[in-house]
Amino acid sequence: MKGKIGGLLVVFLGLLLVAAGLVVKLWLVPTMAVWPDDVDTTRHYEGTLGTMLNPAALETMDFANLFYSDVPVVIDRHVTTEAVDGDKALVKEQIQVKGPDGQPLAGLNTDRDGLYTTYWYAIDRKTTEEVRNFTDNAGVDDNRQGLVIGFPIGTEKMDYSGWSDDLQMLMPVQFVGVEEHEGISTYHFRSDSDPQPLQDPAVLAMFPQSLPKDLITGLAPMLGLPAEVLQGLATLLPRLPDPIPLSYVYSYATEYWVEPTTGMLIDYTKDETRALSLGGQTVDVFHMTYQATDQSIADAKDDAKTPKMLLDLFEWLPWVVLGVGALVALGGAFMLIRKREPAAAAAS
Repeated sequence: MKGKIGGLLVVFLGLLLVAAGLVVKLWLVPTMAVWPDDVDTTRHYEGTLGTMLNPAALETMDFANLFYSDVPVVIDRHVTTEAVDGDKALVKEQIQVKGPDGQPLAGLNTDRDGLYTTYWYAIDRKTTEEVRNFTDNAGVDDNRQGLVIGFPIGTEKMDYSGWSDDLQMLMPVQFVGVEEHEGISTYHFRSDSDPQPLQDPAVLAMFPQSLPKDLITGLAPMLGLPAEVLQGLATLLPRLPDPIPLSYVYSYATEYWVEPTTGMLIDYTKDETRALSLGGQTVDVFHMTYQATDQSIADAKDDAKTPKMLLDLFEWLPWVVLGVGALVALGGAFMLIRKREPAAAAAS
């Protein structure tokens, strides 16, 4: 009798381990592999504002100071999780562009106070893709689609689609390859676009939407346009309305290096241009290049270290527990069979 009880206990223990493995695999791991509800991170980037139209100089026709040129910039990017509802999260992103004096650059921070540019995202916590706004926050743009704030936990070797606010459309994010970058294994992605019509209302508000003919006549020689384009403008201008509506185009090239287990963005570079389309030619009114600072890269690596260790652990641990549980249960069943055979022989 004692042997039978012992065998049953062993079987029960094995089944308990199997159940524990299933709980870890089917519940705990999916619970961990989501956008955290306590994100509060700041990343820093540095670069150069190669060109930017100076609206104040344009208003006063101060053509000598019409453009900012080669201004060193620092960009702060602060991301926080503001609310969660199951598999959905409300995420806030605040970006501040500062000049060499450490002060916010006028015209580049579009909030009412001119200090920050703020974006609100409603995302799927598993895929980090935009979902319909589930809150009463009016700042969430339901036109967005695809990746909007980062890469998912468990980033795969595949192409993704990311949202461009400037173009107001999905753009391909291409998988380049697996690379050792900044001392760790990363997935390298790239996204870029040739000049396409600029659509973001907040960005368009940075530039004049129309200009009087006489101002364009005085402005054109300052833009470095070829002589044949200037001649074409002189012929074209009399046929155009006054003031003349202006249009802009946007192009960019972005590189991402992602720690795939956590989806943590380790390094990032961007080259972006907004240009005035005039007389069949484009004139840069904004061009900036920037990249993550060494300190931000180090911070990202540190932030990824512990979650990666836990996610890696719970990737294989459930299988070990399931395997051990199955072996223990089989062992218990074998014990019961062995005990049953002598008992049957004695009865006969």
